[in-house]
Amino acid sequence: MKYSDSAAYYHACTDGNALDWIFNDTEDFIAGINRIGICKLISDVLVIAYVLMDNHVHFVLQGTIAQCKHFIQQYKVLTGKWISKKYHRDSPLRLLPSQLILIHDEEQLLDTIAYLDRNAIVAGYPYLPHEYPWGSAMYIFKDEFNRINNTRALQEFNAKEQHLLLKTWHKIPDNWRVYSNGMIDPRCFLEVSRVEKVFKSPIKYIFHLSKKLEGKIELMQGTQTFISDKELRKITLNLTKELFRKSSVQELDFNSKITIARKLRYDHASTAKQISRMLAIDHETITKFI
Repeated sequence: MKYSDSAAYYHACTDGNALDWIFNDTEDFIAGINRIGICKLISDVLVIAYVLMDNHVHFVLQGTIAQCKHFIQQYKVLTGKWISKKYHRDSPLRLLPSQLILIHDEEQLLDTIAYLDRNAIVAGYPYLPHEYPWGSAMYIFKDEFNRINNTRALQEFNAKEQHLLLKTWHKIPDNWRVYSNGMIDPRCFLEVSRVEKVFKSPIKYIFHLSKKLEGKIELMQGTQTFISDKELRKITLNLTKELFRKSSVQELDFNSKITIARKLRYDHASTAKQISRMLAIDHETITKFI
């Protein structure tokens, strides 16, 4: 089944080769989970799946391009602020390369979710995906009757207590639930029933989970961008006019082009090849500067 623009799913991810770490300890991961819920509220997307690895993140989101782009940008910004405050260091996350890849049909959606859920075991986690605490796999096809849920509703805490528990002043819905360690129950923001509905059964889920998907998905990560050349040309021209008061890219000097190249890469998640086409600079040169 092909998806229409009104029911668009996207794979949002950051570059796993860009940083040594994003999450350094359990506290970082807990804050990272909570940040998913916060960014969902900020951007108004649906969170279909996620996995947080030590140096990169993956999400499957449903929403408009603008909403999903806003989600991943806000996630990077808020994570960068966390790192800066906790570790007293300048965080490079604002410039961390990220991508938003359109998921075209149901089969690609199933494969992408399974790819996320496989991430931890492919990286060496020695247990099954549903045991990995920082991924959404642990909430899929669970027998809720037998699941102990030691959570409390946020409405049981006053504003100061919520801040101390969640370490954020962002407004969280009172009916969302939180564990004693300060982690929001991901089922408050995760579309569990939607995932189970699209897989239809645990058997089908296990089938996709058993597929070796890394090459297929990573190929798409390396070649796709969520903005067409036609749209990006308009963005490039607008940047040319706004930043340098020039009427065409051809009037820009090299340094000005590189400034725009970085804006296209980090603000619009364009690929180096696409930027090369926009600015008429060879691909090898572009990759040295972005």
